[in-house]
Amino acid sequence: MIEYEPFLNQILDGYRTNYNVALCKPGDELVASAELHMTQGQHVIFKEFTMWQADDDEYVYIFRIPHLTPDSADSAIHRAYDDGFPRIKLDHVDFRHQHMCTRLVALFLYDDAEEEALKVIRKCRIYHSFQFSLKGWMEMHTAGVSLTDGSVVSNRYGRETAKFLKMHVEHYAKHVESKN
Repeated sequence: MIEYEPFLNQILDGYRTNYNVALCKPGDELVASAELHMTQGQHVIFKEFTMWQADDDEYVYIFRIPHLTPDSADSAIHRAYDDGFPRIKLDHVDFRHQHMCTRLVALFLYDDAEEEALKVIRKCRIYHSFQFSLKGWMEMHTAGVSLTDGSVVSNRYGRETAKFLKMHVEHYAKHVESKN
């Protein structure tokens, strides 16, 4: 059994190394969010002479839903999408030419879940390509951790997020073992 508060703090500490983390209002299903903005590029001799440059953005939304239902999972995924998608700034005047990829991540911490809710997480296929990927793309990662048995589920895009969560579950288990 994984305790919610220490596990959430451990995950947030993992994100804090590179992400801007914000806690949300108590009592809301959305307990925390994190964002990362990264620029990659190749320069010639001086930084002013850029051969290429690409921006990656990631917006993480962590939801605490004790009993995960298909409706609550779908609602949380759409809430993350509705908040994150407008941040890409698709308008032609403000569109950043160096945009490469934006990842929206919906993480679920739950005690128990209906099988249909886990299917919603696994089958989420939200992906957008902007001008045939010339101006980048956006993908929706979904992943969930059962606080009862430590199992992790994710969609195809969320495999790296699932690895991150499994690492934290294993670390949490070792930490609890060392205390006992």
